Amino acid sequence: MGYMLMARLHAAALAAWEHRRQQDGQGTVEYVGVVVMVTLLIAAIALAAKGWAPDIGGGLKKAISESIKRITGSFG
Repeated sequence: MGYMLMARLHAAALAAWEHRRQQDGQGTVEYVGVVVMVTLLIAAIALAAKGWAPDIGGGLKKAISESIKRITGSFG
């Protein structure tokens, strides 16, 4: 009886370990997906605003470029 219990616990531990190994890197894929979606949303807003509200598109472009310069300026 004790051997069967130990075998089941061992099998459960191996299954949990294998499941954990399959999930490695999943968070990175999800973050990349979120970044892509936000980028597409900003691009869509900028393109839509170009015709009827150039100030919004220009302001959005200026804010994004200033943020990129501020972030990359700390590396260079």
